[in-house]
Formats: sequence, structure tokens, C-alpha cells
Amino acid sequence: MLRKTMKDRSIALRAGQLRARRALVALIVLASFIGAGLAHAQSAKVVSIRQADFHDGTLLITEPGVYRLAEDVSFNPHPVGSLADDGVTVLDAYDSGLPHRSQFGQGSGQYDPSAFGLGFFAAIAIAADGVMLDLNGHTIEQHPEHALLQRFFAVVELADRPFVPNQGPHGFGATIASATNVTIKNGTIGRSSHHGIHGNGNENVVIKNVDFVDFEVAALALNGVEGLTVVRSTARNREDVPVIGTYSNARFIAPYLDWLVMTGSSTTLRVAGVDLTAPEIKAALRSSLNSVFEDVIQDGEGFIDPVEHPDAYALYHNRHGLIDGNSYGFLVNPLGVAVGGFPSQSAQPSRDVLFRNVEILSQRAFVNEVVALKQGAGPATDPVGAVFMLKNKHPATGALLTITSPDDAVATYSGNALSNAQALVAKAAHAGEFPPFLNTSRMNITPEMIDWIESEGVLSELVSAPSDYLCNGDTMFHVNKGVIGFKMDGAVGLTLQRTRANGLENLGRQGTSLCGDYDKSHPGASLEGYGGAAVRAYTFAGSTGVVLREVVATNLSSLAGSISGCEILTDSDAVKVRDCEVSDVSAGLGFVDAEAGPNEAPKAAGLRIGEDAGGAVRIQNVRLDDAEAFDEVATILDER
Repeated sequence: MLRKTMKDRSIALRAGQLRARRALVALIVLASFIGAGLAHAQSAKVVSIRQADFHDGTLLITEPGVYRLAEDVSFNPHPVGSLADDGVTVLDAYDSGLPHRSQFGQGSGQYDPSAFGLGFFAAIAIAADGVMLDLNGHTIEQHPEHALLQRFFAVVELADRPFVPNQGPHGFGATIASATNVTIKNGTIGRSSHHGIHGNGNENVVIKNVDFVDFEVAALALNGVEGLTVVRSTARNREDVPVIGTYSNARFIAPYLDWLVMTGSSTTLRVAGVDLTAPEIKAALRSSLNSVFEDVIQDGEGFIDPVEHPDAYALYHNRHGLIDGNSYGFLVNPLGVAVGGFPSQSAQPSRDVLFRNVEILSQRAFVNEVVALKQGAGPATDPVGAVFMLKNKHPATGALLTITSPDDAVATYSGNALSNAQALVAKAAHAGEFPPFLNTSRMNITPEMIDWIESEGVLSELVSAPSDYLCNGDTMFHVNKGVIGFKMDGAVGLTLQRTRANGLENLGRQGTSLCGDYDKSHPGASLEGYGGAAVRAYTFAGSTGVVLREVVATNLSSLAGSISGCEILTDSDAVKVRDCEVSDVSAGLGFVDAEAGPNEAPKAAGLRIGEDAGGAVRIQNVRLDDAEAFDEVATILDER
């Protein structure tokens, strides 16, 4: 079969070889630029970095030079128990870990209120040309307390803000200053509630001899990078995550409640016949956040106590200790967020990317599906883009948390600390109560939904068919794509040599049938069916000029989804696969066929080529050993 495949494509593959050679030339040119950048950094000033440099927040690097860790660093500014701006108020878990108002402004030591409007998004933010960050054998990490309270974070951000203009859950500003000619080397990037290293629009980035430990979303995520070299590095994700995404949603909605209370808003939310005021709803949310902190951090339990704080446990508890959304090891993407489906070829791709001697040691996740109510063309979301959840359930009992029954014909709104906060903020937003800096453009909780809540109507008043729900997303309505080791998408000129993806596991269940047996439910999805249960060791979507040499994937497991060693998706083209070895695969053995709905019967493949992939794919020596699956097992699965 392999010989036949190669013979049939021999003409088309010559174009792939040519593009691969061009990519190699580009890498040689890139190396000269990197060398020049390193020489520039090494001739500049040397700055020692210590724990004290992070006492009041993010270290901003805006000048070239060598910045060297002199000791281990654990990032935890303005912790619980410290004093607020006024020097009198003691911070609790509701408002600690954030910039003080006095820190917002312009000039040295000040933080841009747009960039830092949702908190300290990084321990170090580099926005300069010619910076070497020498970890010097030390570890820099997010402290466990801050990792609980600040759920969007990168240990190192390669820009002055985490999003390009007009993207993200907040207005982060009209410009972005991205780092260029950057080297990060020789140490450990530790705990992070999101990324180890993250960036947009960077040029000439070198990562070498770095171990990424205890990240949640990705070790490295660079969007629209031009010139990236990662060598002799490893990754292992976090397995003691105490909360799910709802905790982040609760933290994000808090500033809107604060505004309503501060301005004395008279807006109330009627729930089950009782009018709840803004101070009452804020107090309930505050109590729930403090309960989590008390158990996880203060008492050192590491999890929410179901007896002491049953309501907080029901809403926020992470029963697996694993990230409940998409999980990546190393991610390369076109410029901008990577929260949609698998991309096609982009006008702003990443370029000239090399990974060599890089290994994922372990990567586990429980990718959870969050069903959204459709309102107009999109999901019902709050001002930061978080889904207004109606079908969320208790992690132990399975009891519904926001409505009274699984039957839409009789279900009414019961509410909880988070959903009440979201609904009140939506009601106030429709009344025009928020200033421009508290942006509500992302909100899609409609007046009809507020009327339904307050009138104690049944859910079938809002839902008449499965198409009134949207599936295949998470708490922020990102497209569920599962567990991916090396997500190398939207790149031009990409080489992976002697890389390994080991210990990838997805405990996520198959997709719900609430949205029917759909082809595509989430409007951002690029593939058909539910995608959150899959495991892919390597993906190449919208990428061209790809060369794989001696890549390995081993010990891959999914509860309910398909598994691929190497997968070529969308319109990727000019891909050369040489020595892709895949072994110890268990795909979807917990799959329930009677509940298939929008789910693919789980397959296992050494190399999978999607139906939309480009024709120029050259294959040499793909091997699949010790593989089992609910459905088909194939060394090469070509769906074109």
C-alpha cells in the first residue's frame, strides 16, 4: 500500500521536495540573522533578575540586553492578605493578585490599563529588539496562589500585551509591540495557568535548553512568528489544576459587578420570585471565590472541599486535576488567536520554523464540552466572551446547576453565583450602565433571556429545536480540538527533526447529542463532528513546505476519540514525512456506539491525511505498532 501511494504521487511530490529545499535555504539565512541578534544581545548590558523585581507585578523589558535569573522566581504580586491602594483594605481572593489602580498610567513603572485590564498576564513581558533571557539554571513560575486567581497567564509574554488589536476577551489596545531577536535559554519555565511562553508577531526567536513544566494550555504558543528555533527542550503539563474554566469566568465578570456596586446601580435580577441586588450578587460571587481560596491555598488541600463549601465545589471543582479545555505541547499558528478550528493557509503565517531534539514527556487533559444557547448567529456569552451555561452539571452527582430539569419543556432558571452575576451584568448593559473601558461588545445575553429568567418561564420558550444549541466548544466558546502534542499550523517552511511526543492522554467524553447529529455546530469549526475527544501527536493544518525527520509518538490514549500520530489537515501542501514512528495507541475504547450522535467512531492511524489536504505529500517509512481502536486501525489513513 505504501509503495502504491508513493508511486501514484511521484510527480506531485517533486514540487514538495523543491519547497522543502527552499525552506532549508531560508533556515540557513535565518541562522545568520539569529547569530547577529545574539551578538547584539551579548554586547549589551547585563541585568540580574531577582524575586524582588516581581513584588509589584510584571517585569517589563523594553530595552535590549542580557537579562539573567540570579535565583528561582515565583510570581505572586499583591497576594491575599496584602494591602490595597488605600493602605488600609486587606485584599481577599476576590480582588487580590491584580494591578493596583495607582499602577495604571504612562511612564516608567506604570502599566497600560488596556494591556493589564484583566490582570497581570505575564511574569515577564518582553517588547524589545535584541533580548537574551538567560534562566541560568533557575526556575521562573507562577505561584500556586496567583495561578488560581489569574487564569490567563504566560510566564514569558513576547509582547507588551497578550493579544493583537481587536482580539481577546477584553479591549487590549489599538497596537502591539512584539519582541524580535530574542533568545530564552538554560533553565525551567514552571507553573502557568495558561502558557509557558506566548507571543504574537515575533521575529527570530530561539528557545534552547528549556524545560517547560506544569503549564496548562501550552508550553510554547507563538502566532505569526517569523524565524523560530526550538532545540534541546522538553515539556510536561500540569496535573494538579484545582478548578475548571468557570472559575476564570467568575474572576473576569467581577469588575462589572464592582462598577454596579460602586455607582449604586438600582438594577436588580429577579430569580425564583426574589429580587437580587448588585451588592447581594457580588457578595455571593465573592464568597464563592474566597471559599475556593480557603480550601485550595489557605488550608493547603489543593482541591475544593465538598462538605465545607458545596456550592463552590459544584460550580468550580476540577475532578481530574487536568485542564478542561484544549491542550497543546508546542503551538505554531498564523498571527492572532488559535481558538477557532484548524486554519487554512494564511496571509500572515508563521515562517521558517525549526524544532530539533524536542520532547513532550507527558501531556494529559480532560477536554470538556460546554453547550451554549444560540442567540441570533452566535452563542449566549457575557461581556468577556464566557458562555452563559444552562446545561452545566455537578461534578459528582450530575445534578444541573443553572436550570431545574434536563427536560426543556419544564426546566426553569434556578441560577448560581456565576450565572446570576452574568445575567445581572447583561441586564445593566442593556440599560447602558457601563462606561467604554468596561466593554460589553462581546455580550450576547439577550433581553429575551433576561425576560425568561425573571418571568420563571420554561426553557422551551427559548429552545424549539436542537439547532437552538451550539456544541463543540468550551467555557469561552473556543472550538474543541482535543489534545495535540505539536500543533504546527499555518506555517510556511517548517522542519521537525528528532522530536518525540510521549504520554498524550485525553479523558474527555464524546460529544453530546443535544445539538443533534450535526456536521458542524460551532460556527468556527473547520472539521465535521465533535472534535474534543481526539488525540493528535502532530498536526499540520494550513502549512506548506513541511519536513518531518525522525519524529516519534508513543503512549497515546483517548477515552472516546480518534488518535493520529501525524495528521495533515485542511489545505496543507508540500509535506515530506520521513520516519514517523507511532506506538502504544489506545483509541476510544470507552466510546459508546449507541450515543454516537456527531461523533466519529474512534480510529487509530500512524499518519492521517484529511480530505482537504493538498496533494503533494511524500511519505517514507511510517510505522504503527501496538495500536487498538474502537473502529479502524491503519498505518496510513488517506481520506482524500
